[in-house]
Amino acid sequence: MHKIMLACLPLSLLLSASPALAGGGSGLDLTIHYGLDKYDAVGLRSGLGGVHDESLLKDTSTTVGATAIFRSGMLELGAIGEVGRPGQSGSTTLLGALVGPGFDLGGFRFEALGELGAHKYGDVLHDAAVVSRSRSDAWLVSLGLRPGLSLRFGPQDALLVGVWAFARWDLTSQDVQVNLGGGTSSTYKLGGSQFGASLRVGISL
Repeated sequence: MHKIMLACLPLSLLLSASPALAGGGSGLDLTIHYGLDKYDAVGLRSGLGGVHDESLLKDTSTTVGATAIFRSGMLELGAIGEVGRPGQSGSTTLLGALVGPGFDLGGFRFEALGELGAHKYGDVLHDAAVVSRSRSDAWLVSLGLRPGLSLRFGPQDALLVGVWAFARWDLTSQDVQVNLGGGTSSTYKLGGSQFGASLRVGISL
């Protein structure tokens, strides 16, 4: 999967930069988004386990974030900040860059952006069964895809509403050892994937 993504990203950049495909003018989109996500990012490496599913990020959770995206023809460049599982244990933070093609069709804009970011897992493996942990947070490198559909409306098309879908994979990982009651211990691998979708609102300048 990583090889396919890495092969597609340069192709997206080449298509975006082609003058023959350019269109849609230029501008800056500032938006916030809110939605649902699902993780597969914490796995048992050794030991007997004993940590509850919620502490392993197995539950569906919410995500909230913001993007700033500059449009020039079909090329889009931007930045993203996002918090996953806000207000819950095991929250995540993403700070990343976005790049890829976007094109207009009628009043809609379609986007297919690649994402490269720093992905933080905070308060990891926080669980009543855990007595101590070798670490409580970790920063990993992630790569993702973020397709989107948006509509501009209102005076001078200055208002924007849309949807994002995303898939994100951690390129690095960290091992976390936990000590449980009764003198037992387990080692978990931190790092995996995250998928989700969100609603998006903002302004277009």
